[in-house]
Formats: sequence, structure tokens, C-alpha cells
Amino acid sequence: MEFIKQFLALTWLVSLIAFIIYWRKKAGARKAAGENYKDDENYKNVSKTKRIIGLVCIASFVILGAINSQSGSVSSNYSSSSSSSSSSSSTTSSSQKVQEPAKNYAEADIDVLLDEAKNNAAKANKNYKGKYVKIVNGSVFNIESNARYISLEGSDPYTLLHVQCYPKNENAKNAMLNLSKGQFVTVYGKITDVGEILGYSLDLEKIE
Repeated sequence: MEFIKQFLALTWLVSLIAFIIYWRKKAGARKAAGENYKDDENYKNVSKTKRIIGLVCIASFVILGAINSQSGSVSSNYSSSSSSSSSSSSTTSSSQKVQEPAKNYAEADIDVLLDEAKNNAAKANKNYKGKYVKIVNGSVFNIESNARYISLEGSDPYTLLHVQCYPKNENAKNAMLNLSKGQFVTVYGKITDVGEILGYSLDLEKIE
């Protein structure tokens, strides 16, 4: 699954770059063809190639988002099942109660996280995967239309690395509905994945 995710991410990145290149080529072909550009063979070929590349770019991004969302759901279902099993065990013992330990969120600046993933994704994965964190100074880059996730970016406008946040409860999902692009937020949750192309995946529990 990890290989597929990395392959889709690479496909999206390459197709995005190719789309930008062909967008410029199309503009140049239209200018060279003049007023009758719609009948120019070069313009039509470049335009067709640009459309195909655009479809590949969109498809790879959508499929990657769906895989990440599904992975988050599987993780959530497993956690829910484990919690239910623990609860069932505790009810059989009248003399003891199992209490979930309080989560200790380690504060982390988003620029530091993204720089570490950029410089050494393997080390960042070892240091942060599975850890509960409080990520500060992130700004909202994208809000998925069905509220399945939001993307946070740091202060570097030229990096493709982001923090993808998938809500794990209704409070987090409702908080997402009140966000705006460019808004600075602090998020709490568990890092579930680290990649050198897209950055971090986070099980989102709270937004401030």
C-alpha cells in the first residue's frame, strides 16, 4: 500500500509539472497560429496532450486522497474495536476499572516538521510516526469538499510538503467547516504516516 501511495504521489507531481509545461506550450502555439488557431494542427495536438495530462494529474490526486482516507478509516475502526474489547473486559471485573491514560501532545512547529521530512524523510518517519503532537503555526492550504481532510502548509510557499489532517471525531469535522484558506490554526492529533513527497498524515482530534 505504501508503494502505491508513493507511486501515485510521484505520478501527481510529474503530471502537475508536465501540465504547467504544456499550458505554456498551448499559449505559445495559440500565439504562433494567430486568429485561426483552432484549425492549427500543432495547437490541437498540444491542447489534447494538455487535457490528457490534466486528467492524469487530477485522477492520481483523487485516488491518493481516497487511499489515505480509507487507511485512516481502517486505523480508526481498529482503534474502536480495541477500545470496545478493553471496555468489555473491564465490565467483567467489578473491582477494577480500566482508564485510558491522558494523551501527552508534544508541541511541534510545522516548519520544523516539514523541513525534517524534506531533508530526511526516513528519520522524520522514525521520530514522529505514531506520536501525538500539537502542531502550531500552520495555515490552511486546502479544505476537501466533503470535509474528509484539510491540508496545512508552513511558511515556505515553494514546497509541496503539507500536513494532511483527517478528522477522527465530529468535533474536529465540525471545526473544519468554520475554517478558511490561509487561516492560521493549531491542530492536535496522531501522526500516522510520513512521506518525502507529500509530507505528513495526521489523525485530527482537535483544532484551535
